[in-house]
Amino acid sequence: MPSSINTDYKNDYNDWPAIIGQVENIARAGFTHIQWIHDWQGDYLYSKSEMYFVRDLIRDLGLNCHTLHASEGGVRSIPNPDGTGIFQNRQRIIKNIRKDYTSPAEFIRLAGVDLIKNRIELSSLVGAGAMVLHMQLPYELFEKNAEDKKEYYRLVFKSLDEIESVALNAGVKIAFENLPCTPQSYTDECFEMLFNRYSEDYIGFCYDSGHAVLCCPENPCYLPEKYHSRLLVLHLQDNIGTPEQRTDDWAVIKRDLHRVPFSGVVDWNRIAELIARSPADLPADFEVLISAAAEKEEIELLVDCREKAEQFHQMVLSQRQADERGRVVSPQGRPEYNPGSFAGTGKMTPLPKLR
Repeated sequence: MPSSINTDYKNDYNDWPAIIGQVENIARAGFTHIQWIHDWQGDYLYSKSEMYFVRDLIRDLGLNCHTLHASEGGVRSIPNPDGTGIFQNRQRIIKNIRKDYTSPAEFIRLAGVDLIKNRIELSSLVGAGAMVLHMQLPYELFEKNAEDKKEYYRLVFKSLDEIESVALNAGVKIAFENLPCTPQSYTDECFEMLFNRYSEDYIGFCYDSGHAVLCCPENPCYLPEKYHSRLLVLHLQDNIGTPEQRTDDWAVIKRDLHRVPFSGVVDWNRIAELIARSPADLPADFEVLISAAAEKEEIELLVDCREKAEQFHQMVLSQRQADERGRVVSPQGRPEYNPGSFAGTGKMTPLPKLR
């Protein structure tokens, strides 16, 4: 039974021994697939020699690279020694970012385009058919000036237009992820523009179930319900709910727990239903945090996670089989779905206004 997990399940250290050790443990635990996620933030460019090393590491361990997490450039989360911190997402970020595909500075924007192309090349080499990308939406800037929002998206589209042929030629799709601190209405607006402008062969979205609990607690399934036809990649993790201060972005980030599925509040039966009816490629990527005091315990926790991933995979397959049994044939000879097999999906939940 296939199963997939993020390669930084224990830490985000970027030295090769830390990276290699985690990938080796993933193979030891019996996973079949990975999401290569190292350097998911920051401005790091993989060299050709590193790309070939990553390819050979994955291949030699008998794993498959299912997806890859690209970087938008820069680091948005800035922790303080006292445990507090700042999450830079409401305004345009100028400091500490040298590559950013949304930047109004042309040389920084082009460097951001190069960064994404670098990850497309890595994805293609390791066999990943899709890669995940963040787009922080500086919504407070948008709220102050509509022209700033128009200019922001002009730059986004300019960059994506320049990247499109590279991605299509490489056979790598880009999936934009729902983020935990962005008000849902702005994510909705962004997805509408992206999906209207670009084809499903190029652009889709990545559904992070834990982020959805934080940014859309009234209905965490809102995005896969509305945009199920553009669902490409899955970041499945569990959570325990939203913090009391939902307007405190750092508190929200700290609540992004990345628990192993089936250990929190996410409705996994509903998620399995929606994935079964989407074009998302399986196996679903579990994006979790696992830590242990000793290696033996770490492997045991990884094995438990792998078994949960296999359990969820079977849930999706069972739902697809149930949907197939629910099909009827229309007078025109086209297959249709029996309405009874879509209980609960006939009416869309209204978009909540969080702020």
